[in-house]
Amino acid sequence: MPTDPNLVELVQVDPTTVEFQGRRLVYFGGSDYLRLGWHPEVRRAVQRGLRRWGLNVAAGRTTTGNHPVYGELERILAQAFRFPAAVLTSAGYLAPLVAAQGLAGQVTQVFLADTAHGCLRDAARLLSVPIREFGGRSGATLRLELGSLPPGARPLVMVNGLSPLDGTLSPVKELLAELPESGWLLVDDAHGVGTLGGRGGGVLELAGVRDPRVILTGTLSKALGAYGGFVLGSRALRNAIVDGSRVFQGNTPLPPPWALAAVRSLELLEVHGAAWRAQLDKSIRYVREAFKPTDPRRVAVGPAFTLSPKQPREVARLTRRFLEVGIYPSRIRYAQGPADQFFRFAISRRHRRGELYRLRAVVAEFAEVA
Repeated sequence: MPTDPNLVELVQVDPTTVEFQGRRLVYFGGSDYLRLGWHPEVRRAVQRGLRRWGLNVAAGRTTTGNHPVYGELERILAQAFRFPAAVLTSAGYLAPLVAAQGLAGQVTQVFLADTAHGCLRDAARLLSVPIREFGGRSGATLRLELGSLPPGARPLVMVNGLSPLDGTLSPVKELLAELPESGWLLVDDAHGVGTLGGRGGGVLELAGVRDPRVILTGTLSKALGAYGGFVLGSRALRNAIVDGSRVFQGNTPLPPPWALAAVRSLELLEVHGAAWRAQLDKSIRYVREAFKPTDPRRVAVGPAFTLSPKQPREVARLTRRFLEVGIYPSRIRYAQGPADQFFRFAISRRHRRGELYRLRAVVAEFAEVA
């Protein structure tokens, strides 16, 4: 069969290199920021789960598929991120959709940040209420939108936590300050949990936010190196999801071996997370010095960076240059991206200084002529 031109085939051969068209290249793609997906203890956990339980439960959790490891993982997640309750989903993308179905009938309006990920946009549509976009970079823009709410309104504000493209943070504390007591703030922090904060609590920890109006959704497939997603919130929200979410009820949960891998990842992060995040942060700061900020008004702290050449010839030139120095050119098309085609690079704790130096050098060359 011919290869789909829109789907580039890559084989990752070790934590920092891929095989592409017969060459081994340094890889700055994906979002396994702590490279827990390559940790031997996490991989052994998958093997143990396969031997003990097989590959999947082949049923929804509300019928006969509620394996004990799911409850164990939910308890660990709730404890790690300091929420009353957690609900697992079979993919991180589904977590906001499940949360929205848990809120069905309670929300009167949705306010969606203009930078919101596609999973939040799809989740908002499930609620069948008016949706309004706002500039998600400050609380002031949300204040203007909320000022026109009628009495008794129960708004849901939906934002990304850490940007997956440029490493900037949503101002969650400002947004929460503008939210009425009857509302909710749903933060999808797929890229922040595990990578940011002293405990790895993501943008909520950095902002010092703990509030019953906050719902946190995230993924197990990025900093945690496993697979699946989760919703963190109140016990009432968990009950509403289990009782009323069609996605939760009708979807086969993640394979038990992968749930066990996530349990082991969280255990490792409890012990080693602070040191690993310090190592990652050092590499992020080293590379970020070469990048022009996409918005100088916003502080960028995350491990992801983008380059957006303005002309097709610049795209081709950069692609050639990265290949010349042995780096896979992570040129992508992505909804809500900064351009039709752009380069995205993600730093991990396993990237060596020489690999980081090569990336930084090419980016610096580009910045001189951009």
